[in-house]
Amino acid sequence: MTNLNCLLAGLFWLLGPPLTAILWHKKTGARFYPAIIACLVCLPVFFLGAAIRSCFDKSGWVGYYIRQGMLFGILEEGVKYLMLRFHLTSYDSKKDAVTYGIGHAGFEAFGIGMSCMGLIGTGRGAPDMAVMALLSVTEHLASCIALTVLIFWGICTDKWKWLLPVVMLLHAAANMSQGIFIEPAAKTIGFLLTAGECFAAYRCWRSTALWEPDAAWETEIKTDE
Repeated sequence: MTNLNCLLAGLFWLLGPPLTAILWHKKTGARFYPAIIACLVCLPVFFLGAAIRSCFDKSGWVGYYIRQGMLFGILEEGVKYLMLRFHLTSYDSKKDAVTYGIGHAGFEAFGIGMSCMGLIGTGRGAPDMAVMALLSVTEHLASCIALTVLIFWGICTDKWKWLLPVVMLLHAAANMSQGIFIEPAAKTIGFLLTAGECFAAYRCWRSTALWEPDAAWETEIKTDE
């Protein structure tokens, strides 16, 4: 039963993001290229973050996790902003922004999924591992997508100057909580942060059609008719 839990947990992490990307493409017509770019960009970003983190003083564990959270919050969301702002200029739809968020989540999920698979046969898998993996990968996808939508909305509405630091801080806070707090407090804080991010992203998503070029064009055509 332990091995089955490890297998299921690994499959949830490994298959969750790509299946989500396929379903999102089928539903909205969003393109896959932003997700591919997100995966490719995450690799050097995480290597750079790991190199910088290795220089941190580990004598004070609270300070260590605060610095680590801020480091990856700034790096990951900062590079995400640069990609959306300057590279993916032809992918100027909020649907494609969601795909980028899925790709970002998929890169991180791959490593976690492989770690779960590595526990098969060791007897170290927790009894609720599969259930927690399903909940965690869902939350992780939701958070990555929500933060990406917020950054994209900030770029399209020219509010990124204050919104980007907020997104970085939200990302950092989620990372900090996982290291500073024990379960179930860390999970509870993570779920609350993700719920807030999703609510904010939903409000931005629904706020105006002006940052969705296709929708704006369709509205203009209907008005002319």
